[in-house]
Amino acid sequence: MAARKVKTAAKSKVFVSETDCYLFGKGTHYEIYKKLGAHPSVEDGVEGMFFAVWAPNAKQVSVVGTFNGWTEDQYIMKEVNDGGIHTIFIPGLGTG
Repeated sequence: MAARKVKTAAKSKVFVSETDCYLFGKGTHYEIYKKLGAHPSVEDGVEGMFFAVWAPNAKQVSVVGTFNGWTEDQYIMKEVNDGGIHTIFIPGLGTG
C-alpha cells in the first residue's frame, strides 16, 4: 500500500502573532475571539480559510469535514509556540 501524501497547507503569515500568544497566555488578550476559530483569509493572493484553536495538551490537531472526507491526517495544524495555539491556512476552502 502506497503512503498517502499529507497536505501541509500554506503557513499563515501572522494571523496569530507572538504578541497574541503572549497576551493570551497572560489572560489579557481581550479580543482573542478575532483570532481563534475559522476566518476567511487571503494568503499570497489565494483565498481560503484560516483556522486557529487552543489545544494546549494535544499531540496533534487536524481540520476535518465533508470537504476532505473526514480524513484526520490531511490538514494537520502547526503549533504556533508552546502555548498551545495551533493554526493552519487551507487554500481554496470557503465558508459553509
